[in-house]
Amino acid sequence: MAILGFLIHTLDEDVREVEAKVKKMPEITTYGVHQDHFIVTVAEVPADDVEKIMNKIKELDGVLTTYTTYLTIEDEIDENGNLQTNLSLTDLMRKEPKDPIN
Repeated sequence: MAILGFLIHTLDEDVREVEAKVKKMPEITTYGVHQDHFIVTVAEVPADDVEKIMNKIKELDGVLTTYTTYLTIEDEIDENGNLQTNLSLTDLMRKEPKDPIN
């Protein structure tokens, strides 16, 4: 299980609507709004689902971007210090970065 702290950046006028949508997601807890446009959140999800949940949030109407502030997956490390997940660092390193314009 991964624990992920992050901020959701919205426009001031969209923050309450986005916060209401995020509160409906069972894997996410919200902790209020900071500076009128950042929603403070924590997600507890399987490590393999971190990218999926972040993409789900970024696709919500009104979300400008997200900022990860904390991530731990310590409970998925075995007694030898090896990460137990379906994520492959080799595969992640091969991924081409997405073109932000297209």
